[in-house]
Amino acid sequence: MTTETAQPTTRTPARSLSATLPSGHPLAAVGATDKSGARDRSGVPADAFPGGTGRAARPVRATRSAATGTTGRTTATGRTGSARRSGRTGTTAAAPAATTGSGRAAADASGSFDAFADDLFGHLPRTDQRRWAHAYLLALLTTEGKKSVRRLAAAVSDSPTASQSLHQFLNASPWDWNPVRREIARRAEASGPARAWILAPAVLPKRGGHSVGVHRRFCSRAGRTVSCQLAMGMFLPVGDAAASPAASTASVTSAAECGDSSAVSVDWRLFLPPQWAGDEELLRRNRIPASEANNPRPMWVHALDLVEAQAARTCSAPAPVVADLSEYSDSVRLIEALARQGRDFVIAVPSATALATPATPGMPGDPGARPRLLQTAPTPVRVPGSPHTYRAFAEPGQTSARPNRVWLTNMAHRRMGQLVGLARLHQLPAATLRALETDFGLHDFEGRSFPGWHHHMTLSSAAHAYRALTAVQDEQTLTRVRFVS
Repeated sequence: MTTETAQPTTRTPARSLSATLPSGHPLAAVGATDKSGARDRSGVPADAFPGGTGRAARPVRATRSAATGTTGRTTATGRTGSARRSGRTGTTAAAPAATTGSGRAAADASGSFDAFADDLFGHLPRTDQRRWAHAYLLALLTTEGKKSVRRLAAAVSDSPTASQSLHQFLNASPWDWNPVRREIARRAEASGPARAWILAPAVLPKRGGHSVGVHRRFCSRAGRTVSCQLAMGMFLPVGDAAASPAASTASVTSAAECGDSSAVSVDWRLFLPPQWAGDEELLRRNRIPASEANNPRPMWVHALDLVEAQAARTCSAPAPVVADLSEYSDSVRLIEALARQGRDFVIAVPSATALATPATPGMPGDPGARPRLLQTAPTPVRVPGSPHTYRAFAEPGQTSARPNRVWLTNMAHRRMGQLVGLARLHQLPAATLRALETDFGLHDFEGRSFPGWHHHMTLSSAAHAYRALTAVQDEQTLTRVRFVS
């Protein structure tokens, strides 16, 4: 694995962050040479922190203190390719205040970047890990353009070893990403239970064939075959779409009624193509845990794993699972698995999926007849070989005889308008993925390892969650460090 050590070609001298931030701030020591971060090559094997497992996070501290107050700052001018720092000549500390119950939800939306980062990374056992986690998250929020390790390091540190230390933290440091994802999910549900658990696939284009999980497949969005990584994500709706249990039963007949809602990504799984399982060198070089290498999983199994992980960490009642899996021929297997577990769902399957009209008890019926899908009421259907009866419907507005996708659900107690409203929530992750791509470096991961990929996806999701969940941004912290392209 190559390590970036080069710095931008032109630099404007600036003071170290340790001179501009309070001594107790997690980033105060980033400007100094961090040998422990650069040498973070623990002997802990990659299997120590596999996806979906890991140590429980340490209890989050109930008190926070925020550094506030400035007497002025210098402005950055010109295009020098350097990282400009804002000068600070004085700080004052706010009194700690305990936050519990509804006060905790208010604190989550208060906008303090330091409190947000502390809640996410407070479980990390080493000081240098927590410091570089703060630095990486802050750099994702403040660096414009491509989020390469070199540019991110230049945004938060003047140290010549910062790029190497940040690269080691991302790719080699053995920290558990699951507590971070649990905290993101908790914050997404702080204002109320999620209306749905939304699953969505993500195609991440890659150059070369050495990155973990990279393979060639047809991408419908690009309209051609691409070299890429394929992931499945869990998203929780926030804003208008994250309604209370009472509001979740209201009839929704238009996507526009979602208002200003969005979705936050809270968990990820990486698809490993079957050809990777038989290549020992690829598995070793990319530090793929044995649990993944010995049992390659199709996308529907990853989706089921995400649902089970969300059910294990949520403190709210289970929400219906919503997903558009109309491009995956095995999506019916996910539906069958969810039905066996007794979970509610609204999932789109390919229009060519074999469906039959269930026979009426006491009458011969015709189980081979394909049912006619209506846009005004769900139609009872059965998958051949399955004991379960589902309800199928097409979205209103589809005029073709055979729609592009067919929605299946097991929620017999919901009206048509409610089912359509849930189905249309599948559109929310598309906007989230675009934001992650353009603003938070989703496609800019430069490493090749399995743990490094999960670290990067977690940190990108955390940066997006801060923007999406914080009512008032902590601009005082976010403007201390600015990258000028």
